[in-house]
Parts: sequence; C-alpha cells; structure tokens
Amino acid sequence: MSQARARQRSNSEWLSQLGADGTPEQAEAIEDLRLYLLRAVLYFFSQNPGDLRSLARAELEQVAQDLAQDALLTILKHLDEFRGESKFTTWAYRFAINMSLVEARRQRWKNVSLDKILENSQLPDLQFEDKDSPDPDRRAQQREVWETVRDVIENDLTARQRAILTAVVFDDVPVDVVTKEFRMNRNAVYKMVHDARAKLKRRLEDRGFDVGEILNLFGTTPAPRMA
Repeated sequence: MSQARARQRSNSEWLSQLGADGTPEQAEAIEDLRLYLLRAVLYFFSQNPGDLRSLARAELEQVAQDLAQDALLTILKHLDEFRGESKFTTWAYRFAINMSLVEARRQRWKNVSLDKILENSQLPDLQFEDKDSPDPDRRAQQREVWETVRDVIENDLTARQRAILTAVVFDDVPVDVVTKEFRMNRNAVYKMVHDARAKLKRRLEDRGFDVGEILNLFGTTPAPRMA
C-alpha cells in the first residue's frame, strides 16, 4: 500500500487549515493527516508483527485504515488541547501509536480463553538489579515488599479479584478482553481492579508498610525485570 506524502506545514498552518470548516484547505489537510497517521500505524505494525500474525494482509490493511480514521477523528476533537510544545505531527503521531498499541494487545489476547487466563494468572517472579550502582540493602527491601505483595494478592484477595487484577495489571490483558471472558461490563472490571488495589493497600498498611515509601522505593530504581 503506497500513499503520497503530505506536504510540509507549520504548527499554525495545521491548526488553521484543520479548523477551516468546509473549505478545500481543510479537506486537503484532513486527508494529508489521515495518510500520515496511516503510515504511522502501518510502520508500527511492521515493527510488531507477532501480535498481528493471525491477520491476513487485507485484514491488516483494513485494521490500519480503521485505526488511522479513529485517530484522525480523535485528533480533530482535541485540536484545542495542542499546546505547540512539539511539532503538530509528533503530537498527532502519539494518537496513532497509542491506538495501535491497544489494537496489538487486543489481537494478542482475542483468542485466549477464560481458562487460559485463569491458568496463567500467577504473579511473576521479579528480580531487582542495578549493576552500575548496586545497593544490596535497597534490593533486599524491594524483595521483602514484593514478597509481601505476592502474599497479600495470593491469600487476601478473592480468586476472581486475583485473576482479574493479575490479568489487567501484570499480564497487560486489555479490559475489553477481560470483559468478554469474564462476562462483565467495563465498569464492573474497573471497580473490581479498584477494590483489589484498595484491599492490597490496606493489607500492606496493616502489615506496617507505608505505601508512599513503597512507591519511592520502586520509583527511583531501575524497573524490576521478569526472571
């Protein structure tokens, strides 16, 4: 699939032309932006083929077209939020990539059954390393907190809370997949995740942990990696 490249515009030109209702300039700017977003989506797909391997080429191109159109409509609704802190196309690019990420995740999980989600709803083993500046005491604290988190999730949450929290937070399963497999609406899933997190926070505080200190402990060091 090939598209002509959009002509160069300044930030102010993008905004003025996209906002010029009913004019030929607006139509041209909208089409140029749509093609730019489409190229962004197709590039993302080319760099992340694994999550989309179940799609035939025609299906992949249609998904890309749909995502570009959705991103375009979203951008047009939020033009007044552009602050000019970057190039307009850079700002617009993020909409296309964010939507592509969500679609890739949805494709990755769309054929996974409820049983599979439940089967895999185990918390990961995390390792904390900073080889450039090792801090054994800090890593020991991190491991202690993580083991407590694991214990609370595995023993203090209900099986359903544990499965949904693990799927959404740790396995990065899209909410729409969870709603389908657990036969729940989105609000119910969000509430269950919220309630599980609130219970986790209370249990940690009951055990003498300060949640603010925990966030600081994990927020100022390299992210934990999967074992």
